[in-house]
Amino acid sequence: MFTFRLTWRRGALGVMAFCVVLFFAQVSHAQGTNLSLRFYGHGSSAPDLDRVKIAIDPAVPADVGATDFTCEFWLKAATGENSGSVTCNQDDGWITGNVVFDRDVFGNGDYGDFGVALNSGKIAFGVNNGMTGTTVCGATNVANGAWHHIAVTRNATTGEIRMFVDGQLDAQVASVTGNISYRDGRLTSYPNSDPFLVLGAEKHDVGAAYPAFKGWLDEVRLSNSIRYTANFTRPVSAFTPDGNTVALYHFNEGPAGACTGAILDASNASGGPSNGACQYGGAAPAGPVYTTDVPFGPPTAVQVSNLRVRGESTDWMWLILGGLGTGALALGVWWRRR
Repeated sequence: MFTFRLTWRRGALGVMAFCVVLFFAQVSHAQGTNLSLRFYGHGSSAPDLDRVKIAIDPAVPADVGATDFTCEFWLKAATGENSGSVTCNQDDGWITGNVVFDRDVFGNGDYGDFGVALNSGKIAFGVNNGMTGTTVCGATNVANGAWHHIAVTRNATTGEIRMFVDGQLDAQVASVTGNISYRDGRLTSYPNSDPFLVLGAEKHDVGAAYPAFKGWLDEVRLSNSIRYTANFTRPVSAFTPDGNTVALYHFNEGPAGACTGAILDASNASGGPSNGACQYGGAAPAGPVYTTDVPFGPPTAVQVSNLRVRGESTDWMWLILGGLGTGALALGVWWRRR
């Protein structure tokens, strides 16, 4: 957004001049504070803690899988903090990696399930339709202390699943077709884990063989369409909802520190919202926590200054007002004596 404010003023010698203030801002997040969530990977050592839980039964839009879908998010992980390994090209092989997204069900699902994990620092994405499935493994190391945009897509008709890292296709494979959503009203012996989409941990806390994610997440968006079919430029600002957005989490509820309350869905999707909740806890350091470590910088303001005269005649002068800071703009104007 660009805003110009012009102020006219007559000087002591009858000279008319003006100043311009230029404001440049990135699109701000829905809740107005730029934060992310930090998970500490407690996993089964802190059952049902250090994670975000999003209830998907009764039905909410975040229960994707009946049709095509895209799950995308920003992730940051330090080198050496996620050592879990995945069994690639195997049904539910993703579950032994450091689990980032868990939409599993305990045992065989009557519809299906899916999940995203880190495989020795690389992304793995697995799906299952209740009978069989597979896990696709990426080749790009994302556990290097930098923010990365991750997108996984699934075609319900063909079964093709794809993974993109920073806009580049990282892996794809043909997988199972059909409905892999959570069946509404499904009876379960695990009501505290099955009917949830869980972020940051393996939802059932089965044991150390199923480790949790250690790192940061931000800007999680679920869509009921395949948003990416080829390489693309990774996003440069926070997501805004559109007609295919079924859930959107900015993690900006804050303040910085312990996350103990609701995680708000900003998608405005029909049938929503698909709000979640932070399950804060675990041995120190407990998680998850809100942090100011984010993939996008905060809104910035630039004030135009540095008035300089570049040319002059008896009636007019050409003035350049130069901006301050990296990427600043400059404005040239004609100025006339009165």
